[in-house]
Parts: sequence; C-alpha cells; structure tokens
Amino acid sequence: MRLRKKDWSSQVFEDASDYTVENFETIKGNWKKEIGNSMLHLEIGAGKGDYWHQLSELFDDRCIVAMERDYTASSIALKKLLENPRSNQRFIYGDAEKLSEMFAPGEVDVVHLNFSDPWPKSRHEKRRLTYKDKLDEYFEILTEDGEIWMKTDNVGLFNYSLVSVGSHKFELVEADVDFRSHEHEDPFTEYERKFHEKGQPIFRAIWRKKKC
Repeated sequence: MRLRKKDWSSQVFEDASDYTVENFETIKGNWKKEIGNSMLHLEIGAGKGDYWHQLSELFDDRCIVAMERDYTASSIALKKLLENPRSNQRFIYGDAEKLSEMFAPGEVDVVHLNFSDPWPKSRHEKRRLTYKDKLDEYFEILTEDGEIWMKTDNVGLFNYSLVSVGSHKFELVEADVDFRSHEHEDPFTEYERKFHEKGQPIFRAIWRKKKC
C-alpha cells in the first residue's frame, strides 16, 4: 500500500543528501572505501527503515545500505536517520533494477530481502525478488562467500524461494519456519513486529553462493 505523501518529505531528502546516493559512477566499486568499513550489507525494500537503522547499530563496523522505491517510506526512513545519524549508513531511493550499475562484481557481502511483495499471481512471477533473473544480479554483486538473508510472513513466497534459490547457484545455509520462536540477534522490521505480535510465524532462510 502506497503511503500518503508528507509535507516535509522533500525537505528531509534535501537535509539527508549526505547519506543518499544517486551518482553510482564514482561510488561503484568504492562503497567500502567511501564509507570506511570492510563489509557491505544491502537491504532491498527497506520500508520505513527500522531494520536498516537497527542493523547499522548492530554492525557499526560495516556499511549498511538501504534501498526503497516508495517516496514517503523513504522520507520516513531518512527522517529517522537525521534524528539518530550513523556514519555507516547510506540510502538509495529507487528500484532494485540494474544492480550491476550500482555495485561492482563481488562488492556486496549480504543482500537482505525482508517481507518483499510476494506477487502471488503466476503472471507476476518475474517481479518476485527471488526470481531467477534477480538471483543472477545478486550472484554477480555478491562476494565469493556472499549471502542472501530473507524473511517473510508469506508461506507461498517462502516455499517458492526455497525452490527458486535452491536451484540457482546458491546453497541453503539455514531455513526456519518459525524464526521468532527462538531468541535472535537479527532486528525486527516494522511489518515483522506486527506479524509477530499477532502470533503469525516468520519464515527465514539464508543462502550462500556456491563455490565455482
């Protein structure tokens, strides 16, 4: 659901310009050097930024990059950043299209897919973030031991992803059909906390690139 535009959104984007990345020609291949950390996490579909902010606090020695295509959600995430800025955070406003134009081969250590749109209809399969064409992009930008971390409340998307990613050039490291029934260090997203409070199970999987 698209959020209603806030009157202050454009001002937030302007105020947070030091943290937003638009010119990828110069930063591609230099993300870690630019931010000053040795590992890079990319969250695709960051929403209002709760996970992004908590992850940057948890891994304050790593580069934590968020990507979100909804303008209002992006401005909310950036507003939270301005209230509690961290030097290891960067933000991309836009779609996860042509990731190879943003990141060099082998530059990203972890791709996070949190509560992505399940696109349940068969004719929309290509839009799913675990569709094979997307996996090709992740494989290219991930490091030799790079990983995909996925969380969802949608069992259909979870099962689809287990097959789709498993038949690609990734190996399953972890799969959990009730992730929040145990204590975990991994932060909550805003959606995840709502689902968890309602007693809905959270599905989680981690895949790692196969050795060539």
